Amino acid sequence: MSNGSEPGTGSDSGSGGGLAPQSTLIPADFPYRDLFHSLVEELPDAIFIKDLQGRYLFINEAGARYLGKPVEEILGRKDADLMSREEAQNTLEFDRQTLLAGRSLHAEMHEVMAGISREWLSTKGVIRREDGQVVGLFGIARDLSHDRRNEEARRRSEALFRAAASSSFDAFFLLRAEPEQLRLLRLNAHAERLLGGAAADLEGQLLSDVPHVAFIAPRALCDEVWRTGVPHDDEVEQALPGRGRRWFRRQLSAVGDCMAVTVRDITEQRENQMRLRLNERMASIGMLAAGVAHEINNPLAFVSSNLSFIGGELRRMDLSRDDARELMDALHEAREGAERMRLIVQSLRALSRGDPVNTHPLDLHEVLENSVHLAWSRLRSRGRLVRDYGELPQVLGNSVQLAQVFTNLLINAAQALPKQGGEIRLVTHMHGSSQVVVEVRDNGCGIAQENLERVFEPFFTTKPVGEGTGLGLSISHDIIRGLGGSMSVDSVVGQGSIFRVFLPVVDTGPLEKPPHVASLQQFA
Repeated sequence: MSNGSEPGTGSDSGSGGGLAPQSTLIPADFPYRDLFHSLVEELPDAIFIKDLQGRYLFINEAGARYLGKPVEEILGRKDADLMSREEAQNTLEFDRQTLLAGRSLHAEMHEVMAGISREWLSTKGVIRREDGQVVGLFGIARDLSHDRRNEEARRRSEALFRAAASSSFDAFFLLRAEPEQLRLLRLNAHAERLLGGAAADLEGQLLSDVPHVAFIAPRALCDEVWRTGVPHDDEVEQALPGRGRRWFRRQLSAVGDCMAVTVRDITEQRENQMRLRLNERMASIGMLAAGVAHEINNPLAFVSSNLSFIGGELRRMDLSRDDARELMDALHEAREGAERMRLIVQSLRALSRGDPVNTHPLDLHEVLENSVHLAWSRLRSRGRLVRDYGELPQVLGNSVQLAQVFTNLLINAAQALPKQGGEIRLVTHMHGSSQVVVEVRDNGCGIAQENLERVFEPFFTTKPVGEGTGLGLSISHDIIRGLGGSMSVDSVVGQGSIFRVFLPVVDTGPLEKPPHVASLQQFA
């Protein structure tokens, strides 16, 4: 059996003698003859002995099968009688190198034996008598073809798996159970992006080494799937570093002591569903707003008409100056209230029709004071209100919409206050040269960190059922964005929250400093 090296010169291709049983061909004084016979037939490797002329003195059944001949047809013959000329020359060269070296040599080779292409791991060495005289050589050849085919099949299978898994829209993980741990065995490209690393670096690591994705396969859930044999399918919500809050569809299936896990990011789908529900609700609100506007508009017209009639009658009546002034002031306030109601009705109609919002320069402090009046019934008996107004230019906005935003923020702040020592601060100041900031601060219960990213989401609320719809902040956020501004929030649980509203200014010069700067007002 050859080593696949270049054939040497001076090969001996002469034929051996007649056939004889192995026991007669191996000399009686051959070292360890009986032990050798008892072992070699149990081994899967090809084992043979040659004399110094290259004749086979012994070959086991495994070796005979590789040569494709019965043992009796091999004994006493040389390689030139049993294989092709080229293979015989290669084998003779390996024999010659072994005899010259006087020690064992090892080689990997590829050759065709009995018409079959094989890969070998071959070892050859010299056999000596007790006096040290070399009397022959032995060979051991192990067929690597099966192992190599298995290895190649494994590589092809793994390549096929990676190609198929990478074409999937899901992140795929194959985990193996270990005591109290799960180890990552395989993952695809989508899983690499979810874990934030390359498969080559992550495969073989413990899942606990990547803590932000532990949600894909909690150990208790895996144990339940292994115990029952029933695949698990659910949706999970998870906050990921740098990606915010995401929704995932998670599926787990047991495969022996391994767990196959697929994870699909369904965040966009969930957000689309939420937007659809919001649109449906807003459509309902629009229909309701149209009905309310119609119902209010008719009696409001009567109120406005009668207020004008009363004003004319009061001017003709003979009243004292003080009485006339008091009545006219009350009439003026009533007209202002009616006008505000008319603007609200106008906004409701615009909402129901989807009309664009009209913006105009306005005094932000005046809007804030109107919002305080609108929210007063909710603010009373809750603590104190502190105004800290800075000098501001006019802003570009819509007074009705802004009153809706600030009224909502004031009511939310009041609801968060403690029973004793509650305080709300209204702070205004410039932010650069093109924006003003309104801060609504409270020293209430605060907002948990995991909820801060969601406070402006439609229908998200931490209030008990029946006390909040989850639309107030979402609508306020949309209003401010529609006016070219923005909103933000900072909060610490147990210390309070700060909601900031940024609005663009109108370049008409600063207003005079309002008289209520840094004033205190106790909630009555």
